[in-house]
Amino acid sequence: MFSLEIDLEVPSKEEEKLIPGSYENGDVMDVTDEIDAEDNDGTPPAASEHAVEACEPNLMESFAGSEDHVDVTAEADASKGVILEPQNDLEFESKEAAYSFYREYARSVGFGITIVSSRRSKRSGKFIDVKVACSRFGSKRESNTTLNPRSCPKTGCKARMHMKRRQDEKWIIHSFVKEHNHEICPDDFYYAIRGRNKQPDAVAFQKKGLQLVLDGKDVESMLDFFMSMKDENPDSFYTLDFDNEKCLRSAFWVDAKGRHNYSHFSDVVFFDTFFVRNNYKIPYIPVIGVNHHFQYMLLGCALIGESTTSAFAWLMHSLLKAMGGQAPKVVLTDQDKVLSEAVADVFRNSRHCFCLWHVLSKLSENLGSIVNQNDNFMKKFNKCIYRSWTHEQFEERWCRMVDKFELKEHEWVHSLYNDREKWVPIHMRNVFLAGISTTERSESVASFFDKFMHKAATFSEFVGQLKSFSLELCEMEAKADFETQNKQPLLRSVSTFEKQMSMIYTDKIFKKFQAEILGMVSCHLQKESEDEETVIFRVDDFEERQNFLVSWRKREFDICCLCCSFEYKGFLCKHSLLVLQMSGVSDIPCNYILKRWTKEAKIRQNLGEKSNRLHHRVQRFNDLCKRAIKLGEEGSISEEAYTIALQALDEALKYCVGVNNSSKSVFEASTLPVHGFLETEAENHWNAKSKSTKKKKAYKKRKVQFESEGITIGQDSCQQMISSRANRLDDCSVSQQEMHGM
Repeated sequence: MFSLEIDLEVPSKEEEKLIPGSYENGDVMDVTDEIDAEDNDGTPPAASEHAVEACEPNLMESFAGSEDHVDVTAEADASKGVILEPQNDLEFESKEAAYSFYREYARSVGFGITIVSSRRSKRSGKFIDVKVACSRFGSKRESNTTLNPRSCPKTGCKARMHMKRRQDEKWIIHSFVKEHNHEICPDDFYYAIRGRNKQPDAVAFQKKGLQLVLDGKDVESMLDFFMSMKDENPDSFYTLDFDNEKCLRSAFWVDAKGRHNYSHFSDVVFFDTFFVRNNYKIPYIPVIGVNHHFQYMLLGCALIGESTTSAFAWLMHSLLKAMGGQAPKVVLTDQDKVLSEAVADVFRNSRHCFCLWHVLSKLSENLGSIVNQNDNFMKKFNKCIYRSWTHEQFEERWCRMVDKFELKEHEWVHSLYNDREKWVPIHMRNVFLAGISTTERSESVASFFDKFMHKAATFSEFVGQLKSFSLELCEMEAKADFETQNKQPLLRSVSTFEKQMSMIYTDKIFKKFQAEILGMVSCHLQKESEDEETVIFRVDDFEERQNFLVSWRKREFDICCLCCSFEYKGFLCKHSLLVLQMSGVSDIPCNYILKRWTKEAKIRQNLGEKSNRLHHRVQRFNDLCKRAIKLGEEGSISEEAYTIALQALDEALKYCVGVNNSSKSVFEASTLPVHGFLETEAENHWNAKSKSTKKKKAYKKRKVQFESEGITIGQDSCQQMISSRANRLDDCSVSQQEMHGM
């Protein structure tokens, strides 16, 4: 069963305008970004054809976004015969508008186009000059060993359009060459705009969405895969998205295990667009979470035909539909405007964060010349990002860095600053990320899927590999479950904390916690200040060669370290453990033990599961319908069974009406589905609060000198930390009763 969803709105990318005055003496053009075939008499360098797209991905993406936006209107104009011939000094509002104009002219004439050169302003980093040529420009290479050879043969064609940006922000046609040195072949246009991986006999321009990567047999195989998944377990879910022309745009599915896992571990969910962003043949987007063994797990899978806001919003709505409307607490994505818009539209009450590795990986792409020319840049950047202990300190260091390296008008740097609350550590101290956001790709989610995802894999290969991979994930979890339940952890110290958590944490989490216990020996503790409520300690960590402030409120068992290990990883750091130990605390406070890391993370709901596991009206409705079908099947076998079933239904209906009419009943304002059943059976999401609201008092201001970096930081920093943790993970920690049970 699938849903037919039609979205007539195709969002366009925001037009990129260049700042005025970029042709002044202070705005020198960066010639290192230019690849111009014209300078070589029509014979480009050996790699120029591929280097243009590789060196200017933002330009290609900008034009790609304008293509989808302009297709409908431009083709309509072309059918009326109003496509004009380019002329010198013809002006446009943006480079996208100029490119679209030449593109539609090429379509009407019947030749392909490609961007052969572009230049940026050295001061602002924005485009000021673009040359677009016939796709047959340049000369034919003697060696044809490229992985993706062009369909259009090279003839050294000189036909091209050169556009420039004026000081008034308008774009003009600087020069235009009309004549071609080859016969016009209309297929050249479609080969050029639809990519290199399409077969020559395919009518690519008539295909949309997933049809560009899936043929008829692939779609049939996909539907067979979905039906087989449903046959194996009816709690599996899938949905398809079609446009108004009945073309398949997107698909989403999740098996029964993924839905079950989501009911326990929906606190952090990552939408991984790595394979779409890196142009894999199959546009696969896994929805990923982390279980109680610190293992990645699949919470859903999707194929999308286009990277638009509407496509990603549909994907996220589909996840919500499959999971009974339960939204994740934290949504992780790559840094992307389209993804941000989709998350803001669908998950309005969730915290949106960027994957740290993706942000850092774009440094060389956007600031490569600055990084290469300034050995000091990365040191300043890392100090600003990782060594800032307060918001004010981050702001001060960021401004100094931007001024020193003249990045005030750099668009990407500006976007990083605007999105700082989604990725900078100091702004994420009240966010739990379950260890997903890392700084190295070798540790990231994408590398986890590398062993089964291949860039050129066909759909049948992809499905086979996905099945094998899903089975491997199940086996890994089963093995971890067995070891946790049957293997006694080896204690390596006399710490009471270690003994306590060896009986509570899963084996994998306990080993990570044990490393913190053993790391306490490399730390030196010193009391900095004390008042009636709070004691401030300074911990010198000789292993990490840093100093950390730790705030401890003994009366309320509230501890806070500026390294933020608890917020990021979900267990206390060695600095906090040392303070607790020196303060005479023998057990980890229960509010610092997250349920999701315990041995009983997936079985703690069994006692009340039968009566209260279904929160939403849609879920209860679907569950009753399934049970009614079973009752109908059994009750219709004989007259006696029919009479019993009928009496039971009448009696149950009277009781339900009475309960609903009583003043004690509680209603949910959910509406019934208008088509099909969601077939969901989500577990009751735990929501136990173990701590009361704490009274905050002002701290005595006293500054502490950090010897390792020569910076000063006072008690206000700890106050800021504690305040930021008002919405902490209290509702996710274990209660005293559960603690004794464990």
